[in-house]
Amino acid sequence: MAIESPYFAAVDLGSNSFHMIIARLQDGKLDIVDREKEMVQLARGIKADGHLSVAAQTRALDCLKRFAERLRDIPADQIRAAGTKSLRSARKSNTFVRQAEKVLGTPIQIISGYEEARLVYLGLSHSVLNDQNHRLVIDIGGGSTEFIIGKDYEPIIMESLSVGCVTFSERWMSKPAKPTKKDMEKVYLAACAEIEAIRQVYLRMGWRIVYGTSGTARAIADLTAEKDGGAVISKASLEWLAEEVIKNKSILAHVPSPRSSVVAAGIAILHAVFDQLKIDVMHVGDYALKEGLLYDTLGRLTDQDSRARTVKKLQEQYKIDIEHAKRVSDTALYLWKQIDGPVLPGVSRSKILRWAGQLHEIGMSISHSGYHHHGYYLLRNGDIAGFGRYEQYILANLIRTHRKSLDLEKFGELDDMAIAALTPLLVCLRLATVIHRRREEFDSKELPALTVSGNTYTLKFRRGWLHKHPLTLASLEVEGDQYDRIGVGLEFK
Repeated sequence: MAIESPYFAAVDLGSNSFHMIIARLQDGKLDIVDREKEMVQLARGIKADGHLSVAAQTRALDCLKRFAERLRDIPADQIRAAGTKSLRSARKSNTFVRQAEKVLGTPIQIISGYEEARLVYLGLSHSVLNDQNHRLVIDIGGGSTEFIIGKDYEPIIMESLSVGCVTFSERWMSKPAKPTKKDMEKVYLAACAEIEAIRQVYLRMGWRIVYGTSGTARAIADLTAEKDGGAVISKASLEWLAEEVIKNKSILAHVPSPRSSVVAAGIAILHAVFDQLKIDVMHVGDYALKEGLLYDTLGRLTDQDSRARTVKKLQEQYKIDIEHAKRVSDTALYLWKQIDGPVLPGVSRSKILRWAGQLHEIGMSISHSGYHHHGYYLLRNGDIAGFGRYEQYILANLIRTHRKSLDLEKFGELDDMAIAALTPLLVCLRLATVIHRRREEFDSKELPALTVSGNTYTLKFRRGWLHKHPLTLASLEVEGDQYDRIGVGLEFK
């Protein structure tokens, strides 16, 4: 894919802050040329019933309006926007996300904690020396904390825990800006309890250097700068700060609002991290999720798509018949390119169809009976690097409906426009699996032509081909019955 402009942009819709960065590609390297940050505090706007408050939505949309002005001249394919913990946990956030996309002018991916951790590590790894040593990266956000051990540009193990400076401040602190000893102890113990689940695995893996990549880490480093210099946080300085923030109520006076209301919880969380993982010193990193988004976007445009690597790993892990998967994938794309169809916002139709073909038999590793349902479960609920939740949802449902019963109600999270865009992809995937049912090499010259008129798809084979392949003919007749259920016609000759 051609790169239209040297400029790239990333927007991080975090639980505490919204970030926007602009970078220029020069000599294969991304140089940051502009940054903007606002403390929106989405996590604080999640009500008791799980919905986002009107006030939080207003703050977010007003911020994105300002960001949108800066993004106007950057090609859409070179902009990535991602929502994290608050948007993935808030109830019925889809309506808000659609509004936000209209305001921002670009699709917003809601990413899993696993994907958040991967992107954090990707960003950090482009700002530090890669020396073949294991490093531990910790990102304390407003609603979650990511823990990653990796080497060079590759993460090895990743976890995202529901430990955040905003959510823990709301839940455990009576006076967030002027914390009591009891407040700090509650946050510390709650964080320890969560970290305990990963403690032994991480300690066994080990690391040589630790990085903190969040605004919380930077704020704490600033508060301990007189002791540590501002580039690192030592265990001794952190313990001093945890005590000092209780005794000296003015110590947070110089922390800008609204971070001053959550930094005490961040101190207690980091204190728990240090103790549980036996950390003596943490270096403060400059790059994190938003920079990871930039480099991931560049990879997608330069044949280094992390999603393609993930699909290959899944094929290996679940022992998929790769040759057959390639035949199905290639034929599905061959058919689709003859008809195209409506745009599916935020998703590359050719890529998602290719990956669906490559993974359509992933569920066979569990059971041959109903393997499309098993495949759906694996892809819907797994941690799949590189994929946003929306992409993952579409991929999983293509797998689930590529055979047997055809029911578009299974795509319950999609609106009518998205379903209209998805239907041609689904038709092509299903037809490809029928054509390759014999699982043998197939002369590309014998592939049928596909046309569409209104809601009727027509397959045209070479003269006499269907007569020589009665099983395929019978399968196509069954397919026609299934398509009738969704108001789509199928003709073949």
